[in-house]
Amino acid sequence: MVLIDCIGELLGAAREAEVNWQIQSAQRHTDAHAAELRAALRRMEQTLESSPLANIEADTEGMITRWNRAAEQIFGWSAGEMVGRNAISLLVPNLAREQVDDVVSILLDGHATNSRNINVTKDGREITCQWYNTVLYDADGGVVGWLSQIEDITEQLRAEQERVSLQEQVIAAQQAALRELSTPIIPIGEGVVAMPLIGNIDTMRAQLVIETLLEGVAETRARTAILDITGVQVVDTQVANALLRAAQAVRLLGAQVIITGIRPEVAQTLVGLGLDLSGIKTLSTLQSGIAYALSGAARR
Repeated sequence: MVLIDCIGELLGAAREAEVNWQIQSAQRHTDAHAAELRAALRRMEQTLESSPLANIEADTEGMITRWNRAAEQIFGWSAGEMVGRNAISLLVPNLAREQVDDVVSILLDGHATNSRNINVTKDGREITCQWYNTVLYDADGGVVGWLSQIEDITEQLRAEQERVSLQEQVIAAQQAALRELSTPIIPIGEGVVAMPLIGNIDTMRAQLVIETLLEGVAETRARTAILDITGVQVVDTQVANALLRAAQAVRLLGAQVIITGIRPEVAQTLVGLGLDLSGIKTLSTLQSGIAYALSGAARR
């Protein structure tokens, strides 16, 4: 009987030791897991604090619970000044309030979203920021707030606007150069200018021909203007009317117009259109037009 009791005591002690070992093992595992979680939390805290992006965390009422160094650098307020205060009322101007309220509503519905809006700094400056917004949940999956990473893109936008403006200036300069090339005014001699035209003439270019020709005649005080259409491949009603309008406008300035480069098929087109070319001298080549103008015949 004594032997049985001893065996029972030994078995009980063994079971107790096994249970204690299991408890201690579970505790060690729990402690290790907790240590890992604490280390991960510290790493996350360090990452958020040292991030070059502003990190702002707020609860569902918009009250700030996190404000890192980058947020202080961008907006000017310290964490001590901002934690516990309402983010929207301080950072968002009235004109952007409705837009930001819509973004917060989306976040509180559990949907992450990004936004770009105007913000206000501590010293009253308005800046443009890109907000990358994430929803924060509790252990039960309920929304408890949001975390935003913010980038000040004011200078980036300004640089982009300057780049676009410069590009527009370059394009405008190129277009002006092309216009000058497409409708060049060439002084030939005293009182004589020539405008050789090449390529197609559409409505816009036709108007440019008239404007450039009038400016050239007025600036040089030319008495004779030569329009050479040797390089114009197609002379249709639009082109013919443009030439006629140009000639009539120049004549109003008291100058004579000579149209050169009249090929046989062009002559047929002009005749077929029934245009009134009276008072306009037409010649077959630019050379003959220049010779005619310089000979003084155009002024007689």
